[in-house]
Amino acid sequence: MLHYAVPSVDEDNPLYCPSVSAASYLQSLRHQLHRTKKSGGKNRRNNRLLQSFARVLQNALLPDAYDSSEAETHGKTVFIPNFNADGRSRTPSTSSEDAPPNYSAYPIPAWELEHERDFWNAVKGNLVGYGGPAHLKRKRGSFSDIQGPPKYARSIQSVHDTSFDVTVKHEKLSYSGGPGTPVETKAVASPRELDFADKDGKSSDLAQRVRDLEDRLYGHPIGTESPRGIHSLIERLDRILPGIRLKERLSQQSRLSHQSIVDFLGNNGYLNARVLSVFRTSEVHWITLTDSLSDANGLNLCADILPTFSQPNSFLFLSELSLRDIAIQDFDMIYIQHLPKLSTLLLDNTAISNEAIFLLVPLKRSLTQLSIGSNPGIDDDAVPALLLLSKLSFLSILDTSIYMPGLRRLARTIYYEDRIIDIEIPSSCEEYVDDMHNKYALDPRPPLVTDPEVCALLSAAALQRNLAAHAAINPGIVAAGGKAEMAERLRALLEMRRMDLLVRDMFRGVEDDGV
Repeated sequence: MLHYAVPSVDEDNPLYCPSVSAASYLQSLRHQLHRTKKSGGKNRRNNRLLQSFARVLQNALLPDAYDSSEAETHGKTVFIPNFNADGRSRTPSTSSEDAPPNYSAYPIPAWELEHERDFWNAVKGNLVGYGGPAHLKRKRGSFSDIQGPPKYARSIQSVHDTSFDVTVKHEKLSYSGGPGTPVETKAVASPRELDFADKDGKSSDLAQRVRDLEDRLYGHPIGTESPRGIHSLIERLDRILPGIRLKERLSQQSRLSHQSIVDFLGNNGYLNARVLSVFRTSEVHWITLTDSLSDANGLNLCADILPTFSQPNSFLFLSELSLRDIAIQDFDMIYIQHLPKLSTLLLDNTAISNEAIFLLVPLKRSLTQLSIGSNPGIDDDAVPALLLLSKLSFLSILDTSIYMPGLRRLARTIYYEDRIIDIEIPSSCEEYVDDMHNKYALDPRPPLVTDPEVCALLSAAALQRNLAAHAAINPGIVAAGGKAEMAERLRALLEMRRMDLLVRDMFRGVEDDGV
């Protein structure tokens, strides 16, 4: 038999009550008390508290042990025990082995008697003051709102106290419905295939928002280049640009197409953000924004054009873009760096610097012609980014701050990677190339050396002899000093000569092609 002398405690649920019936609990107490009695009263002090509590419960089963005080609660009569003044209960003694033991043989200490009497008096007063069954009705339900254990059940022990991951699944919303029916969200059909008209034949607000979203993602359908499609396009442009007689002026053109309309608008400075967005899905191949973005006496306010190129699915066929002679920021290059077929980019006199060149690196798969002349903010530090544009066949760096050190690095990479490129170099570099014969011995003859790698193997006399030959042409070259010093000086001189010759060959090759 299980013994319940020691209470069972659940630290996570203070309302935990073991599922033990009252009869089982009392039987356990009787068994322990019988063992205490048979043992001759040993360890009486240690079991006094248990005996006192068990005595109260045992006497509750004997009607003669209680006085006439009764409390009515929930349709049942609760008897309150009464005690003698000497601490003995009024329970009659019995000698039957099966009957409960007589606890009158064990006097109750005064302090314990006082506490028990106060306890039962309080119980009696509280029970009499109850208002009826409604006050004693017990609600049964779950321990909490999250499907926890029952209120009086033992909580579930778990060793998992770590966090958990939440998986979010995104589903695409589609809208379906018809005239007079509410719009529902279903995972079927495309929004373009649905009918959003209501009973009055007008588009709902939701339908308009869906169309606006589609126009933002895919662009408004521009139509074909048939006469009907061109007429519809001109009508739309005329609403965007009222007051300039656009229909009349375009009608004078001999042959109209999307490209010819863009050329007309670009040459007259009419390409603002709204107009340019009309041609997002067209197959135009080149656009010139110089007149549209230039500051004409402060009246041109179309500086928000470039972000139009960064919209999704825009200008997928554009291969040439001209931004010449307009002031743009380096960061503006992010708007055009994702154009998939852009091969020609003209950025002359745009006040850009090295940062803009590095932002053009994503175009390395398509860009073949780049003109960045008349931008003094571009110097030798931009050469690594230019070298990453490996498909360039034409490069103009006229009137930039790129000088011979950067040009030598550019020429060396072009030579060793066997690239073919036409290049326009700054005028200062061109003057240096023309004056190379006054810098050092341009074509030394044996026994003079031309390979910078052998300088460390030469004797001091040979080093001095080679330096003297170069000093005869350029008095600024020192032909004396220690062996190691002369070897390093000659090696640097021959290395510079080798790179300068690569620059000269690259430059003269462009010059010969021009002839």
